[in-house]
Amino acid sequence: MILRLGFAAIALCLTLAGAGAQGIHEGAECMVSPTGYATRCGYVTLPQDYNKPRAGNVEIFYTLIQSRNSEPKPDPLVYLVGGPGSSGTQLLDTSFRKYLRAFAGDRNIIVIDQRGTGLSNPPLYCREALFRLDEILQSHHADHAELMLEILTDCHSRLSDKRVQFAAFHSENNARDIVNVLLALGYEKWNLVGVSYGSRLALALMRDYPQHLRSVILDSVYPPQADIYLDSYYNGERALSLLFAACEASESCNRRYPDLEDVFYKLYERLNHEPALATITPPRYKQLNIEISGYRLYDWTFSWLYEVDSIQLIPRLIYDLAQGRSQDAARAGMTVEASMTALSLGMHYTVQCQEEYGSAPNRDYAGMLSRFPHLSGFLRYPVEGTETLGRLCEIFRAEARPPLANSPVHSSVPALLLSGNYDPITPPSYAEQAEETLVAAFSYILPHIGHGVLRSHRCAVRIALAFIDEPLEEPDSSCLASIRAIEFD
Repeated sequence: MILRLGFAAIALCLTLAGAGAQGIHEGAECMVSPTGYATRCGYVTLPQDYNKPRAGNVEIFYTLIQSRNSEPKPDPLVYLVGGPGSSGTQLLDTSFRKYLRAFAGDRNIIVIDQRGTGLSNPPLYCREALFRLDEILQSHHADHAELMLEILTDCHSRLSDKRVQFAAFHSENNARDIVNVLLALGYEKWNLVGVSYGSRLALALMRDYPQHLRSVILDSVYPPQADIYLDSYYNGERALSLLFAACEASESCNRRYPDLEDVFYKLYERLNHEPALATITPPRYKQLNIEISGYRLYDWTFSWLYEVDSIQLIPRLIYDLAQGRSQDAARAGMTVEASMTALSLGMHYTVQCQEEYGSAPNRDYAGMLSRFPHLSGFLRYPVEGTETLGRLCEIFRAEARPPLANSPVHSSVPALLLSGNYDPITPPSYAEQAEETLVAAFSYILPHIGHGVLRSHRCAVRIALAFIDEPLEEPDSSCLASIRAIEFD
């Protein structure tokens, strides 16, 4: 429960210039305060639907981390997390430790829980997924998508009873919330760093509110014109190919895990016919029987490609499974699947169904399968697969957003684009798409990094610091040449 500091709050009605809404700013207790930094937190109450301001509100929670400089620069850095559905507050400790603190030397840092996430109200979390996590983890691959549909149906029903206006949860309103919060805090101009979906949200701000932006850092770029529900198959296969090539090029990896690509795809087919079974007893939890099909392995491997630490383990985990050792792979896979309960799934699917599913009704899955026929069965495994994606979006009664939501963003706001070469979901080609319509943009690829570039390597932080100091000048990127190749476990 968050303590509202009404007695110390600003608590005044504001007409928020540029966003066309009224908000109430109220102080609140901070849930996360980085050691050694003064913080203050609060809520800004705004309409849930800006077109119907009397039809309910959202309360947007923020954390302001004060610079150690007694006279910080007037334009703070605003951190936008991904998902959609991740919580800035929940990720703050890790994000601040890994890279945000580098910017706090002369700027305040502002972290906002986007509508539907974190400590903002109403939250769109699906606690039903947490309560039934053991069922999800122990599900048979043929039943997995149907189980998730059942859970998400129950979640939608519960949130509907709370009068959540799902159609109002999308990037345009999300961007408008961000502007309103910053104006309520007294800022007229600021810098953005958006990661993954946060980069798509940052691009929406560049489109709709450029007058407030001094600079924008887009990390793991997700442009609105991308069709992620189709592209993810191409992008995943691309990242896998890079992994296999890197292992083959590494003397030690190739010696320990020869013919890794061939071993992986043969294992994928074998496990789809005869799944492996791992019995795991997590600390303070009951025994779980985890069935590992080829589809599940593929899904896990896709997720492992996000982080450098897990990329290093992939060859060994594949060989372990091929040789009948399933414990380590099952534990690593369970961690991936369990992490989804930390995501606001209601927010995630509401946004994605409005902005992605309806934007491309005639996806060329046949063309994709002509290149990757081994994925034909996998298309039926995830809840976002071809068999269930339409039904999923019907649950949230989502209608496609206007075409502008999926159009390239044209902007002259200075932008830095950072991509990880191993990224299986937002590859470097996405940054290329976004850069085509950005007038003042610098784009860099970190060669041995997955998803979330700033958190993964100090070189990315150095480039970003140079950029934010002088956004119109090409930053020093010489550190890229010193990034070492991945050392596999």
